Amino acid sequence: MAAAGHLSGGRLNLTLLREAARDELKAVLGDERQKKVIVWDESLIKPVGLIAEVPFLKQLGVYKMVRLPVSNLTEAYPEANEYLFFTKAKVSMVEQIVQSIRESTARKQQTAKKFTVVFVPYATQHCIDKFEEYKMTNGLKLPTFEFAITEYRLETLPLDSDVISLDLSTAFTDLYLQSDPTVVHQAARAIGKLQAVFGLYPKIVGKGKYAKDVGTILSRMHTEMMANPGFAQSLKELTPQIDMVVLLDRTVDLLTPLCTQLTYEGLIDELYGITYGASKFPRETFSEDVQNVRKGDPPTPGPLTVPLTSEEEVFGKLRDFNFRKVGKYLSSEAKKIKEIYDERKKAETVSDLKQFVQKLPHIQATKLSLSRHTTIAELIKNTTDRDDFLGMLHAEQCLREEDNSDKVLDYTEKCMGMGEPVSKILRLMCMQSVANGGLKPRLMEQYKREILQSYGYQHLISLCNLEKAGLLRLQEGKPTFPLLRRQLRLIPEQIDELNPKDISYVFSGYAPLSVRLVETLEQSGYQAFEECFARDLTFQITQDNSSSPAQAQRKKRLPTSDRPQVVLVFFLGGCTYAEISALRFLSEKEDAVTEYIVGTTHIINGQAMVDSVLSETPLFVPTHLWNSLGDEPVPKVTASDRGSL
Repeated sequence: MAAAGHLSGGRLNLTLLREAARDELKAVLGDERQKKVIVWDESLIKPVGLIAEVPFLKQLGVYKMVRLPVSNLTEAYPEANEYLFFTKAKVSMVEQIVQSIRESTARKQQTAKKFTVVFVPYATQHCIDKFEEYKMTNGLKLPTFEFAITEYRLETLPLDSDVISLDLSTAFTDLYLQSDPTVVHQAARAIGKLQAVFGLYPKIVGKGKYAKDVGTILSRMHTEMMANPGFAQSLKELTPQIDMVVLLDRTVDLLTPLCTQLTYEGLIDELYGITYGASKFPRETFSEDVQNVRKGDPPTPGPLTVPLTSEEEVFGKLRDFNFRKVGKYLSSEAKKIKEIYDERKKAETVSDLKQFVQKLPHIQATKLSLSRHTTIAELIKNTTDRDDFLGMLHAEQCLREEDNSDKVLDYTEKCMGMGEPVSKILRLMCMQSVANGGLKPRLMEQYKREILQSYGYQHLISLCNLEKAGLLRLQEGKPTFPLLRRQLRLIPEQIDELNPKDISYVFSGYAPLSVRLVETLEQSGYQAFEECFARDLTFQITQDNSSSPAQAQRKKRLPTSDRPQVVLVFFLGGCTYAEISALRFLSEKEDAVTEYIVGTTHIINGQAMVDSVLSETPLFVPTHLWNSLGDEPVPKVTASDRGSL
């Protein structure tokens, strides 16, 4: 089994999820004595790799793995008995698979080969229909080949000891742009399935339209499970390990993901991206020891991939720090390592030397890790010290802290004049819209006109999509964010980034609304959580299993710092690393009686969120849209009349 010790480091043993996924993969691959070739949809290599490493697959009969598109499989790997295509449910992938199978079966074979399409996590009827168009149906048997369709239901992906992802990278646009309910059903299935491992959830609380939909489905699933005597009995025998599930719709807090994260892990994600617990950096900036190359060897091409999970001790401590604290911590740890090496010179006996030698592997690993993260911190600092980065932070601060702030208009226009990426401009616009409850009509029209003129008329579609997703809108009535800011203390008077006392340290002075809501629920109860806002979209479900001795005993016990309650906070539409850090902060407080586990459809940041909407923008402007633009200019907003807008 691959090293996955970091998954069992929390209150919940998430290694159990990994083991369940491995068992299901064994069932999909079948007889380990049969030689198999796996053909990958490239987007699945890393997520499945978190569950099953190469040696594990080899034990199951897999002797070769290739990527789509591929041709002449039977000719290249004639000794294989079965060729398995692991793919997401996309029509474009179906067409590639069909072409590959046709080319591979064009020549006569001595024995019939089996081709199996494995959809991850689910097949769609559209994809099955597409195969049938090509006369390929599940269970098809011909003299030249056999064809089958199956599923590998990899629904939950444990990323760390306290983070579970559904790996639905398009969840935000699916929910809020396309209004596709598939994500709701997938989330409900995945959350419901966790009960088979961790026991029945005594309570489910949530806020938001899609959160309420998931809650309704979970309630219906509970009724169906309890109606099944066998399943109901197995649940009664399981000790509930999760005391409550909190479901949060991303639209409950659209501002937080748009803000620039200022934790170490959050900044890495903002600047370099983190994918499945790893990130890529310029190789040449790291020492040869970190690159794992010998002196004199030619440089290895391409970026350096650095794993970023709690399995690495140094990163496990650094990741949730505000970036201002990172340098001091690295310096302090480097001094400790130097002191340990200096102790070697003072060793006078064989016993002293033996003790040092025993510590040596851990010391060397820590030294290498410190070198790696010192380089990463320097790369980040090169960016965070730049005027454009500081200007963006100042603009964000103005939007969060001031009512109806138009101060960012000059900065936004300056960015457009300097040719900054359109995603940065749109991110600022969306922040201003969300914080102010919408944009004033004349300001909205000016922004639109300047974006179309500066970046192209195809972004008319970008702007329409941002409005559809709820990120941009016209101001109507009194904005709610200023009220929430005061009511929930989102902007505290004092902030200590080095020794934080409040979750606001993750954004250097702004407490993420989503996490403050969770904190309110813990400290003040459901009624306070409900009354914050969106009362009609706030709900509470009790899943009674009081006949279970384990649950009855758990109900009697009040949570303490020694035996805290476990709460799963699940974000529909994605969450940020800063929000995860804030929830960890609440779990790690000295008097904490709750330990939080984070579940999410996927990990996001402001750039990724805006880019996901921009991905729907074509590279050209349809004629009917071009003709609808008109020629009438929009009045220019000047500094003197901003206050009257």
